[in-house]
Amino acid sequence: MKDELWMRSWNEGHPQFSADLHRGLIWLFTPLRRLGETIARPAGPGAQPRKAR
Repeated sequence: MKDELWMRSWNEGHPQFSADLHRGLIWLFTPLRRLGETIARPAGPGAQPRKAR
């Protein structure tokens, strides 16, 4: 019986949990991606900038 109640609770809250998880991962990875783009820029005279994907 406890398993059934747990599964019902999980099914009711899963969409909100997934949305919160997705929003948190976006929040976490966006600055890291920007940092990677900054580090990957060529430096030096005559260096051609790489196009962002």
